[in-house]
Amino acid sequence: MRKGFIVFMVLLSVFLAIGCTGSNKEQPANKTETPASTPVNKSVTPTETPQTAGGGSKIVDVAIQSFAFNPVSVEISTGDTVKWTNMDSATHIIKGSTFESGSLAKGDNYEFAFTEPGVYDYICSIHPSMKGTVTVVAKK
Repeated sequence: MRKGFIVFMVLLSVFLAIGCTGSNKEQPANKTETPASTPVNKSVTPTETPQTAGGGSKIVDVAIQSFAFNPVSVEISTGDTVKWTNMDSATHIIKGSTFESGSLAKGDNYEFAFTEPGVYDYICSIHPSMKGTVTVVAKK
């Protein structure tokens, strides 16, 4: 009788311990500003160096590689575009306060045109330790 009670208590403890563990999902942090901006596109053709978009705007490249954004911080002018290209074999999702890329497989890229000055923090929503910043200054 006592042996059955001990087995019952051990099993009860195991089930309680399993039931008490849950997922601990991190929430994106640091909403600095939420100015309006316009998503540009998602395509599958990565390009090399910064280019000029229509109207004198620039395209600044950010590589996603080794579970990091490179460069981590960029400074652009209003109207400029940031283009993220996934070089990792893992899927990534770029998420900021005013933009989100959707799933990016290896070789995919995402472009976003920033139309308002401000500091835009972003993360990979799949790997929240991946963080970056876009600083947008008014065009002179």
